Amino acid sequence: MKKVMFVLLGLCIISLSQIAFANPYPKYLNGDTNFVMCLGHNGTGWYVDKSSLEVEKYAPPQYIIAVNVVRVDNVDKGNIDISDIQTLRFFYNYNLRRMYVDQDGNSDWSYINPDKGIGATAVDEAGEMAFELAYKIKFYNKSIYE
Repeated sequence: MKKVMFVLLGLCIISLSQIAFANPYPKYLNGDTNFVMCLGHNGTGWYVDKSSLEVEKYAPPQYIIAVNVVRVDNVDKGNIDISDIQTLRFFYNYNLRRMYVDQDGNSDWSYINPDKGIGATAVDEAGEMAFELAYKIKFYNKSIYE
């Protein structure tokens, strides 16, 4: 009888720990698989809109991809209302493993350093995700599927 009680107690503890450590940021916005989370921080979630992804240039090793990224405030508390939508354009040179983001919509490219230290930004993660969604391969050796 003691063994049964210990097993049941162990199962309860495992179940409760799973709930306690669950990610408060949903992988998909409101369950819509077109909106995939690229970053969650301080209650805010940023989601790449897969349906907006557009390959503007395909000339290996160079690529340009545009994608909409939506920001949702308080998504960790269940909010699903979009706070902001931004179209981001990324330029990639696969041979050099260098990614750039367009600063103003006029091909004013700014390098995205993958080794800049603490914390990625939504722009960094959106660029990584856009490339992998378009080509099913990693760019900066990080996978959105890991």
